[in-house]
Amino acid sequence: MCTNDTFYQDIVPNRRIVYTSTMTLGEKRISVSLCTFEFPPAEAGTDLIFTHQAAFFEGADGPAMREGGWRTLFERLTDEIKQA
Repeated sequence: MCTNDTFYQDIVPNRRIVYTSTMTLGEKRISVSLCTFEFPPAEAGTDLIFTHQAAFFEGADGPAMREGGWRTLFERLTDEIKQA
């Protein structure tokens, strides 16, 4: 069983969202993350700056898989925004 526990640490409307999360496989913690989403104004609306900092422990999927997952999510978000 894979468990992800997330705690929002800071939310500033229209500026940023910061959260921490842990991922556990069975009873073993495999990673801890700090994620920051920043929303600076831009000429065409708003930019999105995403920063993911993580520690990966023994048995973790590692940074390459996590990066791939985030890329897929942001590509889907981009597609949704373009269709709106």
